[in-house]
Amino acid sequence: MHTTQFNIEYILYICYMKKAFSLLSLCVVALLALTSSSCEKDETPKPDPVDTIVLSEKGKILTDTIWRYYEYYKNFQTSGSTLVWKTNRSANTLDLHLNKVKFNKDGSYWEITEKGDSLKGTWHFTNNETQIVVNSTSTFTSDIRVLTANQFEWEVVNGTTYGVMMKRFPESDKTQTVAQLLTSKKWKYETYFYNFPLASADLVWRIGKPNNTYTVLDQLTVEYKADGTTVETYKDGSIVRGTWRLNSDATHLTVTPNGGIDFECVIKVLNGTRFEWNRVDQSYYYYGEMIPADATVGGAARR
Repeated sequence: MHTTQFNIEYILYICYMKKAFSLLSLCVVALLALTSSSCEKDETPKPDPVDTIVLSEKGKILTDTIWRYYEYYKNFQTSGSTLVWKTNRSANTLDLHLNKVKFNKDGSYWEITEKGDSLKGTWHFTNNETQIVVNSTSTFTSDIRVLTANQFEWEVVNGTTYGVMMKRFPESDKTQTVAQLLTSKKWKYETYFYNFPLASADLVWRIGKPNNTYTVLDQLTVEYKADGTTVETYKDGSIVRGTWRLNSDATHLTVTPNGGIDFECVIKVLNGTRFEWNRVDQSYYYYGEMIPADATVGGAARR
């Protein structure tokens, strides 16, 4: 009697344990499956947030880059305009090599000043995007004179300053010879300076600038022919012919107008869209910046 009862209880115990073990096994399997599924979900990359900020074409160009100063002028509206900063110039009134400005899509902006300090603020367009307003330590409103993918020029409203900012500063093209670059197009003047070695050089001509004092450059074009001749065509249609030649390492250009005296200059920048030179005579007194005569971007957009 006792043996039979023991056997029955033992059998019931074994059955109970088997069921409990099976249930536990199922729970473990389910937990592992859930954990595996959870891990797989975590590994799935989340989509990038949708950019809901809609910008105009000007806004896209302005916010696409970090802008740095290439040149900076004072008294721009007057006949006494001066160049107070130019990148890679030995003497400047201002030192803007640290300055950087970034306009963000959300209307914020940051700036590194000439002292290396960081400023933050806001910006927005106004007057049909012909002006930009910047709010930081104070509020500045500027006329937008030029805005392209590589160049941003502004003039402070009711002020005296004019900034030329760029994404990439111009460099000479080393993939072509100097002769090839010079003769590949007709050139015109964008900017012209007197007293270039001085910390405040005189800005005597710039396309679109009021009160230029060296107006002979207005619509003047210069051609360097492959046969070594030059053709200068003036606004009134008059033409001056001459010759040109390079020194042995093609760093100096000498032009001799017919019946005139030699004009020798150091080539500072020369590529397909820009030609900058500094005359050697009179202690490098004259400095010219030229662009293709048919240019419709950059500073040329003002003419």
